[in-house]
Amino acid sequence: MNLDLANVLKVIGPAASLIFAAWIFVGFLQTRYDAAVERYRDIIETYRTSDLSGSRKANMIDQIVHYKRRCELMSRATGCGLVSAILLIFTLISGGIALSFPEVESLKFLSAGSALLGLLLVIAGTIIVMFEGRIIYRQIHTELLDLPDLAESIGEEAGAVTDPKRHAHNTERGRS
Repeated sequence: MNLDLANVLKVIGPAASLIFAAWIFVGFLQTRYDAAVERYRDIIETYRTSDLSGSRKANMIDQIVHYKRRCELMSRATGCGLVSAILLIFTLISGGIALSFPEVESLKFLSAGSALLGLLLVIAGTIIVMFEGRIIYRQIHTELLDLPDLAESIGEEAGAVTDPKRHAHNTERGRS
């Protein structure tokens, strides 16, 4: 065994920046997840304790269902980020061992495989965040529907987002 510690540190040092980036990404995901869970709990509490009008009640139910979906998506994205960080740390460790034992070819493949899988999980987590972003966009739009003045300002009629007449009217309007 020929252990050249200086060479190991030169090779591993720059790769450590990937790990720091992975942990920053996990922090970003966790912050989004925590915010969605907090808002989910708040809106459920409001629903439980408030006397709501028909359209407001229907719109809050819709919001609650979508917040639940956002929480589920962000939980998955955070899981992808955590596994990605673990794999990238494993890559760093296995890469260092591979430098120490260059005759063990399987360590090189193991290190490269864990790096690729870790990076793919970063992409998967990012795609999940994009899906969550679409839900946020919908929530921002539909939040105005139970306030007539605001609904009109976005070219919609006030009322429940789940009203079947709303979808029929929007479809007809889209054809003209």
